[in-house]
Amino acid sequence: MSLVCLASVVLSACTGGSGSAVTSSTSPSDRSGGAAVGTAGSVLSAYRAMWADLVVAARTSDFQSPLLSQHASGSALTLFVRGLARDQLHDIVTRGAPTLHPSVTSLVPPADPTRATVRDCFDDTRWVEYTTSGAKAKNPPGGPRDTTATLVRSGGVWKVTDITVGAVGTC
Repeated sequence: MSLVCLASVVLSACTGGSGSAVTSSTSPSDRSGGAAVGTAGSVLSAYRAMWADLVVAARTSDFQSPLLSQHASGSALTLFVRGLARDQLHDIVTRGAPTLHPSVTSLVPPADPTRATVRDCFDDTRWVEYTTSGAKAKNPPGGPRDTTATLVRSGGVWKVTDITVGAVGTC
């Protein structure tokens, strides 16, 4: 079972598609004024970096990549490590990258947030699994998926601690 398919057990679905880079849109909270904008920007940067780290590790199914723990911890990190280990066991690598459209939906507590929620329409159409011999893996096609991530700030660093990705077509 591949990384994204393993995630489907927890997250709800598998991937497919082709492409090359993590892309994202700017959330409205990025464009508003005040300290919350800086915090929201930091949260979104950490969320995007978590996906970028996973994309790099998935290219070789490197479940021991030190990149993974830079922007993920807790159940999110466990999910990624297990998925990549399973991909490696089954000679699966992932090429391309998902497209992101994240926005911050909550910052708690408001005065000095240490917890944030990000909502995304994660699209894995262009993030495709292949066998290490180069053949396309047999997985259902990807697409847009409603995604919610919880991030926690500890020691001044935001990390994704929990992530839920819905089935294709949920956003």
